[in-house]
Amino acid sequence: MNTMLRAAAVALSFLTIIPVKIAEVSPETLARSGAFFPLAGWVIGIALAGLAKLLLAAGLPPLPAAVLLVACSAWLTRGLHLDGVADLLDGMGGGHEPRRRLAIMKDSATGAFGVIGIGIVLLLKTAALSSVLSMAQAGPEPVALAAFTALAFVPAAARWAMTTLAWKSRYPRESGTGHPFVGKITGRDLGVGLLFLLPVLWAAALYSGGLVRIGAVFYITMVPSLWLRYRAHELLGGVTGDVLGASCEFGEALGWLAVTLFL
Repeated sequence: MNTMLRAAAVALSFLTIIPVKIAEVSPETLARSGAFFPLAGWVIGIALAGLAKLLLAAGLPPLPAAVLLVACSAWLTRGLHLDGVADLLDGMGGGHEPRRRLAIMKDSATGAFGVIGIGIVLLLKTAALSSVLSMAQAGPEPVALAAFTALAFVPAAARWAMTTLAWKSRYPRESGTGHPFVGKITGRDLGVGLLFLLPVLWAAALYSGGLVRIGAVFYITMVPSLWLRYRAHELLGGVTGDVLGASCEFGEALGWLAVTLFL
């Protein structure tokens, strides 16, 4: 149990700004922390849902509230995954062979592909969250509850997608941010991570059509990780930390868009 608690603390420390104090961490604990990525997602998602409820209660319209939620999301993650979006798109757009693409991704400078990519992701998130908040504001109480729940669910699902992307993938460098996770996630870690998502899936199953809708949101949130598993191995020779972060950002954007379609 102590090992699991340490792994959970590592996941929170790595993926959020929460100041979790951890002593020396073994490589095994680092790898096992991938099972708790969805837990970090729930912390972020619940914080966003709580802030959304406060902003709407204060009378703020959905669009400016959505902008603040997107800013809060970036702050809670220290912009870690947005940096992955920029690096990945710069590498994929600026190189013609894996070694060159990896070198571009390692460069701290952000190019045109990266800037455009971050802009599109932030705009998609803002538009989607604005629609979700409009539904929560105008709909009856059950719709509002479903909207806030889905808002919090998507960050958790996107981080489980990160875990699945790291599972059985190849790391193309000798070291790096993603090296402790990529290829070291086990099937057991995937199962533990999925447990964090089951309560929402179970609750949705209690309502007619609810499981179908939340299942569609879940699947669409997973799509970027499924696509990147193929493309990253083809274009980069494997999955890096930037690829993991980008899959999370893409997953959140598509997941919140899916909420507006299927809620």
